[in-house]
Formats: sequence, C-alpha cells, structure tokens
Amino acid sequence: MTANREDYLKQLYRLEQTGASVGNKQLAEALGIAPASVSEMLVKLRKEGLIQYEAYKAISLTEGGRLKAVDLLRGHRLWEVFLREHLGYSWSEAHEDAELLEHIT
Repeated sequence: MTANREDYLKQLYRLEQTGASVGNKQLAEALGIAPASVSEMLVKLRKEGLIQYEAYKAISLTEGGRLKAVDLLRGHRLWEVFLREHLGYSWSEAHEDAELLEHIT
C-alpha cells in the first residue's frame, strides 16, 4: 500500500471518530489537497474494498479499511513513543519524524 493511500485511511478514520458525516470536501481540507484528487483516490480505495463510497454521499471505512487504519495509527504511535522515550525527541518532533518513518518502513 502506498503512503498516499495510508494517509487517506488514517485521515478518514480520524474524521469518522468525530461522529460527523465525512464527504470529499472535509477529507480534501483535512489532507490539504484538491477535492478532484480526493475523488480519484476514493474510487481506488473503494475498488480495494477499504471504503464505502458513492459520489456526493458520505464516505465510510469498511471493516477491513478500519482495521488497516487502526493498525497504521498504532504503528505511528509506537514510533512516537520510541522517539520520545528512547531518543529524547519532543512530542512535535516525534510526531513529525514518526510520519517520515512510517513511509520508509
């Protein structure tokens, strides 16, 4: 799975946790990208069975998509804790570098 796809899943999970309905606009804003780019990726994620998506309707993670997102976020948190507790990073440094480490591991 590409880092880009992982970012979508993690962000969708975070947005779903707010309890609000998630649409293209909210996801695009959260990711800092154009809505057209979001639509293209959503079609790919739907084909992979990771989300439920129809144009102009709310987006939701499938059970498999949710499990993958939780796994990705758990890995991110583990990197943060390791960087903070063992290498003396600040929380902001740990968060930033954990993002980088996720994409290269």
